[in-house]
Amino acid sequence: MSTKILFLGATGYLGGTILDGLLSHPKASQFVLTAYIRSADKAKKVEALGLGIKTVSGGLDVVEEAASKADFIFNCASSDDTTLNEAILRGAKKAFDVTKVPVKIIHTSGSAIVVDMTADPSHPSPAIDDADTTTLSALPITAIHRAVDIPLASASQEGYIRAYVVAPPFIYGLATGRFVDAGLQNPVPTAVMVLARMACERGVFGRVGEAGNVWSAVEAHLVPRTSFIVAKLELHIFTSVLEGKPLASGQAYYTGVDGEVVVRDVFAQIAAALHETGKLASAEITQLTPEEIAKWPILVFFGANSRMTDSRSRGLGWKPTHTSPKDCIASIKESIRVFASQG
Repeated sequence: MSTKILFLGATGYLGGTILDGLLSHPKASQFVLTAYIRSADKAKKVEALGLGIKTVSGGLDVVEEAASKADFIFNCASSDDTTLNEAILRGAKKAFDVTKVPVKIIHTSGSAIVVDMTADPSHPSPAIDDADTTTLSALPITAIHRAVDIPLASASQEGYIRAYVVAPPFIYGLATGRFVDAGLQNPVPTAVMVLARMACERGVFGRVGEAGNVWSAVEAHLVPRTSFIVAKLELHIFTSVLEGKPLASGQAYYTGVDGEVVVRDVFAQIAAALHETGKLASAEITQLTPEEIAKWPILVFFGANSRMTDSRSRGLGWKPTHTSPKDCIASIKESIRVFASQG
């Protein structure tokens, strides 16, 4: 029997690599893949690749309709779009009402759920393990990503879906795969790209505080080239559920961590690489003003700690291939080189 999969975020940094991995899955011939892509032009280009992916475009009504026909849903499109999530859940409820089988949703959240804005950044707050459901499920709806994660947990508890929420930390390394090769997926890590764009617009790299705070990190690459380390985790979860293995769902989180980085080291490498490529006049880093932080509110999170560990994910057999923060720092130069080449 075929497995109907709805995929959101096919042309994103992480999503494109996960979809690439699904195309290489041992049971790929049994998958009926539908990708929701907002841009009708990009959707046509994805179909034109001849990979057997059907695409749909349009508003939230299109998402709801596509979700109502799915057995599995991957949402790599947005970890904070509540209206998109509501459309997915409405469609999943329709599917369940017909089949009485819960729709399986693999959702990409992020370790920013545990961002500690109150701690002294130079004294890292304790890391929270992904198996610590008591602590994680008590995080308020005001915490970043939780406005989407909580409704998924509630729907899972109601029984019409099974939600498997992945919360990756700071991801580094260039994406690779057939969607990158086709020019449909940006290979530059999202966080690095956001910071680089801010710096280029500002003219000088900016920081929040002294940037002595600590973030968990995970490396991107894995042989074969179509699998991110983090993508491998999501695909591992998918395969386990497909094979009927019992996995924690609902309020449970899964993350993957290969080490930690001090944010000032990341900033210094980005600033230096932007200078080397001619995107900035110098590698200087200056303090962001309150007005600038208001302009780029996402940057405030780069001034806080975000630390997780991953015993639940490792319990599935997942493991990283890198363990040194030096690998993260070293990867940034190449990412910025590609960023600079994009204009």
